[in-house]
Amino acid sequence: MKKREIIQATIIFLIAVFLVNSLIPFFTGSSQALIVLSGSMTPLVLPGDMIVAKSISTDELTVGDVVVFRGTGEKADSLVTHRIVNIQEGKERVFQTKGDANEEIDDFKVPASDVVGKLTFVIPFAGHLPEASKNTNLFFLTVILPAGLIILDESKNILKYSSPARARKFEREQKKVARRTSYVLDGIRLAALIFISGFVFTGIFLQNLEGNGPVVLEKEYKVENSGILPSVYVFTPDNPEQKFAIEHWYGVIPPANSTLVIAPGNTPAKLSTVPYILPVFWITELAEISPYLPTAFGILLYVSAFTLLLSPFWCRKLGARSHRKKILIHWLLAQSKRTLNLG
Repeated sequence: MKKREIIQATIIFLIAVFLVNSLIPFFTGSSQALIVLSGSMTPLVLPGDMIVAKSISTDELTVGDVVVFRGTGEKADSLVTHRIVNIQEGKERVFQTKGDANEEIDDFKVPASDVVGKLTFVIPFAGHLPEASKNTNLFFLTVILPAGLIILDESKNILKYSSPARARKFEREQKKVARRTSYVLDGIRLAALIFISGFVFTGIFLQNLEGNGPVVLEKEYKVENSGILPSVYVFTPDNPEQKFAIEHWYGVIPPANSTLVIAPGNTPAKLSTVPYILPVFWITELAEISPYLPTAFGILLYVSAFTLLLSPFWCRKLGARSHRKKILIHWLLAQSKRTLNLG
């Protein structure tokens, strides 16, 4: 097996392992994918986002966790996603909840038996896909047309293999093409593309990096956004119990604007601010690990996506003719140099 084939097989195997590991919880019922319908948890999650709720022992839940639970009263047939703000201990734990975008705490309490799971991941805008499929034109372009092309391609393969003699001939031709085809990686183009995209996206993210790191919150702390994009800020206190005493410990700031955060005096914390081009939930989770991680992750994500999108620019497919032409050019250049040296 060729080196390229080994690398491809390894990549496919790793992707398969990742997908299986990700999908098993959904088949076993330990995780559920749900679509957000209301804006009670904005900007953490937005209407139309798809969230993943993982089943968890309610004894492990703490104040600040975002949970999915069965509604009460008029919402008895629906699921609600809110944050735990208080816990009452007893024979059965009871949770007091609140939507991040709501001014008041929920006027009902949630028994542990009604908790479905804890919010663990957010896929932005994925919830719009089922709704988009109801649009006839969009459904045709995204479902009917691709399905028709796949059916046509498979029909051609069926015709090719309908006769054993024709099938053997086709396979021989395919092997010849495979032997004559090679992929050329242009290292200079790839390096240039990574450098340029890295420079651009680093510049975008560094606009908000100035105030990141350890801070001491007084009663009022001003967070500024001098960039041209909206920014997300997250405060992570050294004492996790103080997080929800900060009003508001995370939020979105419009371009060239600022916001006042109210906190108990002398609260040591870490501040993370990044452009609002990543989901807020991702930013808050990454900021828990390090205030600089959202910036590093954002740069890496966008540079990788941009580089892969332009892969035809740095990875080219060469046939036998192109390979022979390349050898001929090198030979002519060598002959020209030799002639010049003799002269």
